[in-house]
Amino acid sequence: MEKNSKLKILNIMSGANSGGAENFFERLAIAFEKESLEQKVIIRYHKERFNYLNTKLSNLKYIKFFNNFNPFCQSVIEKSIKEFKPNIILTWMNRASRVLPNEKFGNEIVVGRLGGYYKMKNYSKCDYLIANTQDIKDYIIDSGWDSNKVSFIPNFVNSNKNTTLDLEFSKNKTLIAMGRFHENKGFDVLIKSLSFLPNYSLILVGQGSLKEFYEELIEKYNLKKRVKIFNWTDDISAFLNSASVLICPSRHEPFGNIIIDGWAHKIPVIAANVSGPGNLIKEKVNGLKFEKNDIFDLVKKIKEIQKNKKLKEKIIKNAFEEYNKKFKQELIIKKYISFFKKIIK
Repeated sequence: MEKNSKLKILNIMSGANSGGAENFFERLAIAFEKESLEQKVIIRYHKERFNYLNTKLSNLKYIKFFNNFNPFCQSVIEKSIKEFKPNIILTWMNRASRVLPNEKFGNEIVVGRLGGYYKMKNYSKCDYLIANTQDIKDYIIDSGWDSNKVSFIPNFVNSNKNTTLDLEFSKNKTLIAMGRFHENKGFDVLIKSLSFLPNYSLILVGQGSLKEFYEELIEKYNLKKRVKIFNWTDDISAFLNSASVLICPSRHEPFGNIIIDGWAHKIPVIAANVSGPGNLIKEKVNGLKFEKNDIFDLVKKIKEIQKNKKLKEKIIKNAFEEYNKKFKQELIIKKYISFFKKIIK
Protein backbone atom coordinates (compact mmCIF):
# COMPACT_ATOMS: atom_id res chain seq x y z
CA MET A 1 0.00 0.00 0.00
CA GLU A 2 1.29 3.51 -0.84
CA LYS A 3 2.18 5.86 1.98
CA ASN A 4 -0.71 8.18 2.85
CA SER A 5 0.22 11.31 0.88
CA LYS A 6 1.87 14.29 2.58
CA LEU A 7 1.53 13.20 6.21
CA LYS A 8 4.65 12.49 8.27
CA ILE A 9 3.79 12.05 11.93
CA LEU A 10 6.17 12.11 14.90
CA ASN A 11 4.09 10.48 17.66
CA ILE A 12 5.42 11.08 21.21
CA MET A 13 4.08 9.44 24.40
CA SER A 14 5.64 9.79 27.85
CA GLY A 15 2.90 8.12 29.89
CA ALA A 16 2.77 5.54 32.66
CA ASN A 17 2.85 1.74 32.52
CA SER A 18 -0.88 1.55 31.94
CA GLY A 19 -3.93 3.75 31.68
CA GLY A 20 -6.66 4.84 29.31
CA ALA A 21 -4.53 7.40 27.46
CA GLU A 22 -1.63 4.96 27.15
CA ASN A 23 -3.88 2.19 25.82
CA PHE A 24 -5.48 4.48 23.27
CA PHE A 25 -2.08 5.80 22.19
CA GLU A 26 -1.06 2.23 21.35
CA ARG A 27 -4.28 1.61 19.42
CA LEU A 28 -3.93 4.84 17.44
CA ALA A 29 -0.25 4.35 16.62
CA ILE A 30 -0.96 0.82 15.36
CA ALA A 31 -3.97 2.07 13.37
CA PHE A 32 -1.81 4.78 11.74
CA GLU A 33 0.66 2.06 10.74
CA LYS A 34 -2.11 -0.01 9.17
CA GLU A 35 -3.25 3.06 7.23
CA SER A 36 0.30 3.31 5.81
CA LEU A 37 0.83 6.70 7.39
CA GLU A 38 4.53 7.59 7.57
CA GLN A 39 5.17 7.63 11.29
CA LYS A 40 7.95 7.64 13.85
CA VAL A 41 7.02 6.81 17.45
CA ILE A 42 8.96 7.83 20.56
CA ILE A 43 7.91 6.44 23.95
CA ARG A 44 9.02 6.56 27.53
CA TYR A 45 10.58 3.16 28.13
CA HIS A 46 8.40 0.42 29.56
CA LYS A 47 9.55 -3.07 28.74
CA GLU A 48 6.10 -4.54 28.02
CA ARG A 49 4.96 -1.59 25.91
CA PHE A 50 8.18 -1.48 23.91
CA ASN A 51 8.17 -5.23 23.26
CA TYR A 52 4.52 -5.13 22.20
CA LEU A 53 4.81 -2.07 19.94
CA ASN A 54 8.07 -3.29 18.46
CA THR A 55 6.12 -6.11 16.80
CA LYS A 56 3.55 -3.66 15.39
CA LEU A 57 5.46 -0.52 14.38
CA SER A 58 8.26 -0.05 11.85
CA ASN A 59 9.90 3.06 13.35
CA LEU A 60 9.94 2.94 17.17
CA LYS A 61 12.37 4.53 19.64
CA TYR A 62 12.37 4.75 23.43
CA ILE A 63 13.84 7.17 25.99
CA LYS A 64 14.50 5.84 29.50
CA PHE A 65 14.43 9.11 31.44
CA PHE A 66 11.66 11.10 29.79
CA ASN A 67 11.47 14.65 31.18
CA ASN A 68 12.35 18.21 30.25
CA PHE A 69 15.23 18.26 32.75
CA ASN A 70 17.05 15.52 30.86
CA PRO A 71 19.20 17.07 28.10
CA PHE A 72 19.58 13.64 26.43
CA CYS A 73 15.80 13.34 26.15
CA GLN A 74 15.54 16.76 24.54
CA SER A 75 18.44 16.05 22.17
CA VAL A 76 16.86 12.75 21.01
CA ILE A 77 13.61 14.50 20.18
CA GLU A 78 15.38 17.41 18.48
CA LYS A 79 17.47 15.00 16.41
CA SER A 80 14.34 13.01 15.46
CA ILE A 81 12.63 16.16 14.25
CA LYS A 82 15.63 17.22 12.17
CA GLU A 83 16.17 13.77 10.62
CA PHE A 84 12.57 12.56 10.20
CA LYS A 85 11.25 16.00 9.14
CA PRO A 86 7.64 15.48 10.28
CA ASN A 87 4.89 17.86 9.30
CA ILE A 88 2.83 16.72 12.32
CA ILE A 89 4.19 16.25 15.84
CA LEU A 90 1.53 14.59 18.00
CA THR A 91 2.25 14.84 21.73
CA TRP A 92 0.43 12.94 24.46
CA MET A 93 -0.12 14.42 27.92
CA ASN A 94 1.92 17.04 29.77
CA ARG A 95 5.47 15.71 29.73
CA ALA A 96 5.70 14.98 26.02
CA SER A 97 4.36 18.46 25.24
CA ARG A 98 6.79 20.21 27.61
CA VAL A 99 9.91 18.43 26.37
CA LEU A 100 9.69 19.72 22.79
CA PRO A 101 12.37 22.15 21.55
CA ASN A 102 11.59 25.85 21.86
CA GLU A 103 12.32 26.41 18.17
CA LYS A 104 11.06 24.77 15.01
CA PHE A 105 13.32 23.23 12.38
CA GLY A 106 10.99 23.06 9.41
CA ASN A 107 7.27 23.15 8.69
CA GLU A 108 6.27 20.90 11.60
CA ILE A 109 2.95 21.61 13.30
CA VAL A 110 2.63 20.54 16.93
CA VAL A 111 -0.65 18.97 18.02
CA GLY A 112 -1.24 18.17 21.69
CA ARG A 113 -3.73 15.43 22.46
CA LEU A 114 -5.59 15.81 25.77
CA GLY A 115 -7.67 13.21 27.56
CA GLY A 116 -8.03 15.13 30.82
CA TYR A 117 -8.34 18.55 32.41
CA TYR A 118 -4.62 19.29 32.43
CA LYS A 119 -2.81 22.54 33.23
CA MET A 120 -2.77 24.42 29.95
CA LYS A 121 0.65 26.00 30.59
CA ASN A 122 2.12 22.60 29.59
CA TYR A 123 0.84 23.06 26.03
CA SER A 124 2.41 26.43 25.20
CA LYS A 125 4.54 24.83 22.45
CA CYS A 126 1.49 23.36 20.69
CA ASP A 127 -0.13 24.94 17.65
CA TYR A 128 -3.35 22.92 17.88
CA LEU A 129 -5.02 20.71 20.47
CA ILE A 130 -7.23 17.62 20.19
CA ALA A 131 -9.64 16.81 23.04
CA ASN A 132 -11.25 13.40 23.34
CA THR A 133 -14.46 14.78 24.87
CA GLN A 134 -16.57 17.86 24.18
CA ASP A 135 -16.25 18.85 27.86
CA ILE A 136 -12.45 18.85 27.64
CA LYS A 137 -12.63 20.91 24.43
CA ASP A 138 -14.85 23.45 26.24
CA TYR A 139 -12.41 23.50 29.16
CA ILE A 140 -9.48 24.26 26.81
CA ILE A 141 -11.37 27.09 25.10
CA ASP A 142 -12.47 28.49 28.47
CA SER A 143 -8.77 28.48 29.44
CA GLY A 144 -8.10 31.00 26.67
CA TRP A 145 -7.37 28.90 23.57
CA ASP A 146 -8.66 30.00 20.18
CA SER A 147 -11.67 27.78 19.41
CA ASN A 148 -10.40 27.42 15.82
CA LYS A 149 -7.27 25.71 17.17
CA VAL A 150 -9.11 23.08 19.25
CA SER A 151 -10.84 19.98 17.87
CA PHE A 152 -12.89 17.21 19.46
CA ILE A 153 -12.06 13.69 18.25
CA PRO A 154 -13.26 10.83 20.47
CA ASN A 155 -11.43 7.57 21.10
CA PHE A 156 -12.15 4.33 19.29
CA VAL A 157 -11.97 0.81 20.68
CA ASN A 158 -11.07 -2.52 19.13
CA SER A 159 -13.83 -4.77 17.83
CA ASN A 160 -14.95 -8.00 19.50
CA LYS A 161 -12.55 -10.91 18.88
CA ASN A 162 -15.20 -13.40 20.09
CA THR A 163 -12.88 -15.16 22.55
CA THR A 164 -13.84 -16.28 26.08
CA LEU A 165 -12.24 -17.41 29.33
CA ASP A 166 -12.53 -20.87 30.83
CA LEU A 167 -13.88 -20.01 34.29
CA GLU A 168 -15.94 -21.83 36.87
CA PHE A 169 -18.12 -18.72 37.24
CA SER A 170 -21.62 -18.57 35.77
CA LYS A 171 -21.54 -15.90 33.05
CA ASN A 172 -25.08 -14.74 33.91
CA LYS A 173 -23.98 -13.75 37.41
CA THR A 174 -20.47 -12.50 36.63
CA LEU A 175 -19.54 -8.82 36.80
CA ILE A 176 -16.42 -7.34 35.23
CA ALA A 177 -14.36 -4.20 35.83
CA MET A 178 -11.16 -3.15 34.07
CA GLY A 179 -8.54 -0.43 34.43
CA ARG A 180 -5.66 0.91 36.50
CA PHE A 181 -5.62 -0.14 40.13
CA HIS A 182 -5.84 3.43 41.36
CA GLU A 183 -8.07 5.19 43.89
CA ASN A 184 -9.78 7.17 41.11
CA LYS A 185 -11.13 3.94 39.58
CA GLY A 186 -13.30 3.10 42.60
CA PHE A 187 -12.79 -0.67 42.45
CA ASP A 188 -12.98 -0.81 46.25
CA VAL A 189 -16.65 0.22 45.98
CA LEU A 190 -17.35 -2.62 43.58
CA ILE A 191 -15.54 -5.22 45.71
CA LYS A 192 -17.49 -4.16 48.80
CA SER A 193 -20.77 -4.34 46.85
CA LEU A 194 -20.29 -8.09 46.42
CA SER A 195 -21.11 -8.51 50.13
CA PHE A 196 -24.68 -7.60 49.16
CA LEU A 197 -24.70 -9.74 46.01
CA PRO A 198 -24.10 -13.26 47.36
CA ASN A 199 -24.71 -15.06 44.06
CA TYR A 200 -22.40 -12.89 41.97
CA SER A 201 -18.75 -13.22 40.96
CA LEU A 202 -16.29 -10.60 39.74
CA ILE A 203 -13.54 -10.50 37.10
CA LEU A 204 -11.14 -7.64 37.90
CA VAL A 205 -8.58 -6.82 35.19
CA GLY A 206 -5.76 -4.33 35.58
CA GLN A 207 -2.56 -3.46 37.34
CA GLY A 208 -1.25 -0.79 39.67
CA SER A 209 -0.22 0.13 43.18
CA LEU A 210 -3.55 -0.80 44.82
CA LYS A 211 -3.52 -4.46 43.85
CA GLU A 212 -2.44 -5.56 47.34
CA PHE A 213 -5.12 -3.37 48.93
CA TYR A 214 -7.81 -4.95 46.75
CA GLU A 215 -6.55 -8.41 47.67
CA GLU A 216 -6.83 -7.46 51.34
CA LEU A 217 -10.41 -6.27 50.80
CA ILE A 218 -11.28 -9.52 49.05
CA GLU A 219 -9.84 -11.45 52.00
CA LYS A 220 -11.60 -9.23 54.54
CA TYR A 221 -15.03 -9.75 52.96
CA ASN A 222 -14.44 -13.48 52.37
CA LEU A 223 -14.69 -13.12 48.58
CA LYS A 224 -11.68 -15.15 47.41
CA LYS A 225 -13.86 -17.79 45.75
CA ARG A 226 -15.88 -15.17 43.92
CA VAL A 227 -13.26 -12.73 42.64
CA LYS A 228 -10.55 -13.37 40.07
CA ILE A 229 -7.84 -10.74 39.44
CA PHE A 230 -6.04 -10.72 36.08
CA ASN A 231 -3.21 -8.54 34.77
CA TRP A 232 -4.09 -6.06 32.06
CA THR A 233 -3.83 -7.25 28.47
CA ASP A 234 -4.54 -5.55 25.17
CA ASP A 235 -6.78 -8.48 24.19
CA ILE A 236 -9.78 -7.78 26.40
CA SER A 237 -12.45 -9.62 24.41
CA ALA A 238 -12.03 -12.88 26.33
CA PHE A 239 -12.76 -11.06 29.60
CA LEU A 240 -15.73 -9.01 28.39
CA ASN A 241 -17.30 -12.02 26.68
CA SER A 242 -17.16 -13.99 29.94
CA ALA A 243 -19.31 -11.59 32.00
CA SER A 244 -22.88 -10.31 31.98
CA VAL A 245 -22.44 -6.73 33.23
CA LEU A 246 -19.54 -4.27 32.98
CA ILE A 247 -19.11 -1.94 35.95
CA CYS A 248 -17.26 1.39 35.75
CA PRO A 249 -17.19 2.67 39.37
CA SER A 250 -14.71 5.52 38.75
CA ARG A 251 -14.59 8.49 41.09
CA HIS A 252 -12.92 10.51 38.32
CA GLU A 253 -13.01 9.59 34.62
CA PRO A 254 -12.61 12.22 31.86
CA PHE A 255 -13.75 9.85 29.10
CA GLY A 256 -14.16 6.15 29.88
CA ASN A 257 -12.67 3.99 27.12
CA ILE A 258 -13.86 0.85 28.84
CA ILE A 259 -17.50 1.90 28.43
CA ILE A 260 -17.07 1.98 24.65
CA ASP A 261 -15.36 -1.42 24.90
CA GLY A 262 -18.45 -2.72 26.67
CA TRP A 263 -20.74 -1.32 24.00
CA ALA A 264 -18.64 -2.92 21.25
CA HIS A 265 -18.88 -6.30 23.04
CA LYS A 266 -22.65 -6.07 23.60
CA ILE A 267 -22.37 -6.13 27.38
CA PRO A 268 -24.52 -3.70 29.41
CA VAL A 269 -22.63 -1.01 31.32
CA ILE A 270 -23.32 0.44 34.76
CA ALA A 271 -21.14 3.46 35.56
CA ALA A 272 -20.70 5.98 38.33
CA ASN A 273 -22.27 9.29 37.37
CA VAL A 274 -19.07 11.30 36.92
CA SER A 275 -17.97 13.55 34.05
CA GLY A 276 -16.96 11.21 31.19
CA PRO A 277 -19.25 8.22 31.82
CA GLY A 278 -22.05 10.55 32.88
CA ASN A 279 -21.96 12.21 29.47
CA LEU A 280 -21.62 8.98 27.51
CA ILE A 281 -24.45 7.14 29.23
CA LYS A 282 -28.10 8.08 28.84
CA GLU A 283 -29.98 6.49 31.72
CA LYS A 284 -31.91 3.36 30.70
CA VAL A 285 -31.12 4.08 27.02
CA ASN A 286 -27.54 2.89 26.54
CA GLY A 287 -26.61 2.08 30.14
CA LEU A 288 -27.31 2.72 33.81
CA LYS A 289 -25.71 5.21 36.20
CA PHE A 290 -25.26 5.11 39.97
CA GLU A 291 -24.15 7.74 42.44
CA LYS A 292 -20.38 7.85 42.92
CA ASN A 293 -19.17 5.87 45.98
CA ASP A 294 -22.72 4.66 46.74
CA ILE A 295 -22.48 0.89 47.24
CA PHE A 296 -26.21 0.47 47.76
CA ASP A 297 -27.15 2.39 44.62
CA LEU A 298 -24.70 0.23 42.65
CA VAL A 299 -26.22 -2.97 44.08
CA LYS A 300 -29.69 -1.69 43.20
CA LYS A 301 -28.69 -1.02 39.57
CA ILE A 302 -27.01 -4.44 39.19
CA LYS A 303 -30.16 -6.18 40.41
CA GLU A 304 -32.32 -4.00 38.15
CA ILE A 305 -30.41 -4.83 34.96
CA GLN A 306 -30.46 -8.54 35.77
CA LYS A 307 -34.17 -8.68 36.60
CA ASN A 308 -35.41 -6.58 33.68
CA LYS A 309 -34.58 -8.59 30.55
CA LYS A 310 -36.30 -6.14 28.18
CA LEU A 311 -34.34 -3.22 29.61
CA LYS A 312 -31.09 -5.17 29.32
CA GLU A 313 -31.76 -6.04 25.66
CA LYS A 314 -32.74 -2.44 24.88
CA ILE A 315 -29.54 -1.07 26.46
CA ILE A 316 -27.33 -3.55 24.61
CA LYS A 317 -28.99 -2.75 21.27
CA ASN A 318 -28.82 1.04 21.68
CA ALA A 319 -25.24 1.00 22.98
CA PHE A 320 -24.00 -1.18 20.11
CA GLU A 321 -25.67 1.14 17.60
CA GLU A 322 -24.00 4.16 19.21
CA TYR A 323 -20.62 2.42 19.07
CA ASN A 324 -21.12 1.75 15.34
CA LYS A 325 -22.16 5.34 14.63
CA LYS A 326 -19.55 7.21 16.69
CA PHE A 327 -16.66 5.09 17.96
CA LYS A 328 -15.56 2.61 15.30
CA GLN A 329 -11.90 2.68 14.39
CA GLU A 330 -12.44 3.54 10.72
CA LEU A 331 -14.50 6.63 11.61
CA ILE A 332 -12.01 8.02 14.12
CA ILE A 333 -8.95 7.40 11.94
CA LYS A 334 -10.65 9.30 9.10
CA LYS A 335 -11.21 12.23 11.48
CA TYR A 336 -7.55 12.28 12.53
CA ILE A 337 -6.29 12.12 8.95
CA SER A 338 -8.76 14.79 7.79
CA PHE A 339 -7.75 17.07 10.67
CA PHE A 340 -4.01 16.62 10.01
CA LYS A 341 -4.37 17.26 6.27
CA LYS A 342 -6.44 20.38 6.93
CA ILE A 343 -3.86 22.00 9.23
CA ILE A 344 -0.79 21.31 7.06
CA LYS A 345 -2.25 23.00 3.99
